[in-house]
Amino acid sequence: MGAVLDAQGVVGATISRLGAEFQELNFRLTGMTGGDPNQVIADINTDVAELKRLCESG
Repeated sequence: MGAVLDAQGVVGATISRLGAEFQELNFRLTGMTGGDPNQVIADINTDVAELKRLCESG
């Protein structure tokens, strides 16, 4: 989570959201919560693409 502390604005928010999504994916894969893990994977892929775009443009 150190990356979030150093990142600002939209980049920091995207990194934070990715962290939460990976945590949710872990919960789903280990059976702690119900739901389709593919839904979370789709969100992760979207946010990774957004982070890549933000980093390339900055």
